[in-house]
Amino acid sequence: MKAHVLHLLGLGLLLSSALNAQDIHFTQYQLQPLLQSPAMAGIGHDLRAVLQHRNQWASVTTPFKTTAFSYDMRLKQKRGKAGFLAFGVNFFSDDAGDANLRSAQGGLSVAYHIKTGENSTIGAGLFGGFGQRSIDPNGLQWGEQYDGSAYDASRPTGEALMASSITFLYLGLGGTWHYNSEAGANDVVADQSTQATIGFGYFHVTRPEYTFLGAEEQLYAKMVLHGNARFSMGEGNSAIVPSFQYTKQGPSTEFMLGAFFRYVLTPTSKVTGINKGSAISLGPVLRAKDAVAIAAMVEQGRFALGLSYDLNTSALRQASNGLGAFELAIRFVNPSPFNNKSRSRD
Repeated sequence: MKAHVLHLLGLGLLLSSALNAQDIHFTQYQLQPLLQSPAMAGIGHDLRAVLQHRNQWASVTTPFKTTAFSYDMRLKQKRGKAGFLAFGVNFFSDDAGDANLRSAQGGLSVAYHIKTGENSTIGAGLFGGFGQRSIDPNGLQWGEQYDGSAYDASRPTGEALMASSITFLYLGLGGTWHYNSEAGANDVVADQSTQATIGFGYFHVTRPEYTFLGAEEQLYAKMVLHGNARFSMGEGNSAIVPSFQYTKQGPSTEFMLGAFFRYVLTPTSKVTGINKGSAISLGPVLRAKDAVAIAAMVEQGRFALGLSYDLNTSALRQASNGLGAFELAIRFVNPSPFNNKSRSRD
């Protein structure tokens, strides 16, 4: 009975977290730049498309499943202009827990970046879109349905859901600074250029109403601070790629820190073009007070495959046996990061 009660309490904590309307998260957060800031549109690549899926807490309850897609690109820069325009689209869907809390959000990002030097830009972006969330009342359990010794689904809940589905407007803004040393502009593969990006995003600006119970509740505004860098080592085939992301939404905060070791396996063929270039990256990701993950990425020409797995370190590990989440991501960029034809030279 004690184990059963603890299990119910754990599920209750998961559900309450979802009902507090905190937004989704990914361990491979750097692969969803538009979720960090609308100003990230056009940064790092001329064109980028990412499809990502996360499956979480399958060992505890009905898995939390999240799928996200993003696409962003630069518009052709006119000669003599000191900056460039970029846009992006992104959406995600999320199914959470036994109550089948479903979330879907999507919208458009527009950003403009101004050159602040030969190797750096500063930019700002805006985001606008819509969100929709729904819940299955039959999946909920309430305190009034506990008779003192056991749960009885036939007992009245004492609650009245005013709505099982809500729709809201989703607005955001952000800024970013990007630096690329352009070292190795003639041979990016042999000399991975030093790069750095830092920025912020601010979402749910208007704090839309969010409630299933008819109470006056609003979504918390969300602040995201993020950054990443790349430092080449030795002859240039190796590089260290650190990154971080700090998120604050109402009373909830999340800090993530990652570091990849990236190694170029094969250079691109400059003459025949047969070899498209390839690289592998591997490293840990820490989600403070929650999980430790190992993440990897394999790049082949314009395509990349990202994988990660979380090991739970929070109090939930007693129920999850330390098992957290699995993520899979597929990325396409253009031009290839293994040649020097890209305006961004990433």
